[in-house]
Amino acid sequence: MLMDSNRLRHFVAVVDHGGFTAASQAVYISQPALSLAVRDLEAELGVALFLRNGRRVHLTSAGEALLGPARQVLRDLETGQAAVEAVAGLEAGTLTLASLPTLAADPLAPMVGAFRRHYPGIRIDLAAPEDASELFDLVVSGTCELGVTEAHDIPEALQEHSLGRQSLVLIFPPGSDHAEGERLDLSSLEMTPFVVAPRGTSTFRLLEEGFAAVQRSPSVAVVTAQRDAIVPLVIAGAGAALVPESVARTASELGAVTAWPEPPIARAIALIHRSGSLSPAATRFAEMASGSS
Repeated sequence: MLMDSNRLRHFVAVVDHGGFTAASQAVYISQPALSLAVRDLEAELGVALFLRNGRRVHLTSAGEALLGPARQVLRDLETGQAAVEAVAGLEAGTLTLASLPTLAADPLAPMVGAFRRHYPGIRIDLAAPEDASELFDLVVSGTCELGVTEAHDIPEALQEHSLGRQSLVLIFPPGSDHAEGERLDLSSLEMTPFVVAPRGTSTFRLLEEGFAAVQRSPSVAVVTAQRDAIVPLVIAGAGAALVPESVARTASELGAVTAWPEPPIARAIALIHRSGSLSPAATRFAEMASGSS
């Protein structure tokens, strides 16, 4: 049995206003229409809700039993409507995002910061997939509504919005023979030990492709799934690394020597989501991220 909320509202109005005439005026419908709504509710329940005595009405025992739950249903509906309006107005709600680890600091962090300044009522839940394949799965399954990833081999089931390109920079341990900011031919670094993320990650693929462009292969010294450990490992002298430019700036402040690979290495970045409509929060985040107002 599914009771119509309007019928419940009309039933409560008759109780609150002491009769059908006053209630019809209060809810802005004709008295015949109001009476019909109550009769339909009584027919649906199979019991009389009111004892009618001329213009006066009194609740039956069944009506008294229904009144409390009816009021609660109407309050819950109002609460639900208010919650939906808050979410639609970007005053409340949650936005789920996924990002490749090397894109979480740049470009995602500034985008999240800007969004939160405009919409402080929206909570951001940020997932940390190990690689692009896991990120795609999170977005395709709907576990995360949006994803920030390298624009490479994105599944056809997903839509993408360009977020520009990100340059990658070489970092070397403090005291390196390389000059700060110089351009280095990758063919000259074939014997240089590198600290890398695992095979299958975006940065490792880009490093291999960069060396392949000069018909060389990188020398891998340390493989770590802990992205946060890459810069400390380089600072400690474990080897060189290829990192996003923003990470290289942080490494430089810690004493690392930074240099630009030749040929240059960069990757296109995209915001991705499933086809179809997005939540209000995701729609606005995508607009801000892609630079539209």
